[in-house]
Amino acid sequence: MGGKKISLVNNVKILVEISRPINILMVIFGVVITLLAGLERVPPFELLLPAVIAAASIAAAGNAINDYYDIQIDRINRPDRPLPSGKITQRGIWAYAIVLFAVGIIVSLLLAFSNFVLALVNSVLLGVYAYRLKRSGFFGDIVISYLVASVFIFAALAIHSLKIGFILAVAAFFTNAAREVLKDLEDMRGDKLFGARTLPTLIGRKKSVIIVSSFLVVSILVSPFPFTLGILDWPYLAIVIIADLIFAYIIYLLNKKADQKTVAINQRLIKFGALIGLFAFLAGALPI
Repeated sequence: MGGKKISLVNNVKILVEISRPINILMVIFGVVITLLAGLERVPPFELLLPAVIAAASIAAAGNAINDYYDIQIDRINRPDRPLPSGKITQRGIWAYAIVLFAVGIIVSLLLAFSNFVLALVNSVLLGVYAYRLKRSGFFGDIVISYLVASVFIFAALAIHSLKIGFILAVAAFFTNAAREVLKDLEDMRGDKLFGARTLPTLIGRKKSVIIVSSFLVVSILVSPFPFTLGILDWPYLAIVIIADLIFAYIIYLLNKKADQKTVAINQRLIKFGALIGLFAFLAGALPI
């Protein structure tokens, strides 16, 4: 009996690891922030719970299907992951992903019809991304940036306030796109060796830095809009300025020297800036 309990706990731990709990928490965070911003600070339980379950389930399914298609790469780079280490089978992880996709799509029916459509489209896109687009270079970066940004759109559709979701999504899209290109810059040497067609391998380091800088400039320029349009309160503006300063510093560093070490540092900095931006969203959405 005790052995069965231990086995059950281990199985749950494996599924949680496959789902990427930190990423899922970020998705939940995005949904809650958007609902707080759009419903006069009081998101009703009947909207909050299905929106969180649907978005989190589809995001977790996308992470699982990524592991399924990355098994050969993970056997070399991440042999400790559940699939290459043999903790779960390919059939098992595929079944887990399908169940999660189904849960997310079905639960989205409790929201607006547009939520159901977006859940269905994103589920298909996550599968296509894992199967084909992940290694397609810049187009893959754009697709994953859209998927990250669509969390805000999904939550906004549930409350019929697309303006809120769109503004938050634009900021998230350009920040994530800049980070994805930075990751490609960091991996440029290895990608060249294996013939990967990423943006830096196609257009070079200097032009890639210009694109990253442009994305971050857009993020900085749109950052005041949630406050000026009355969507988020003044604490948002006070905190998002910190994120803007970090992004401006990244632009300065990259244009001064874009070697491997600088790119790696900026890749971590941009994640930190994005996290501060999320906290700014939360601070602006909470009642003063």
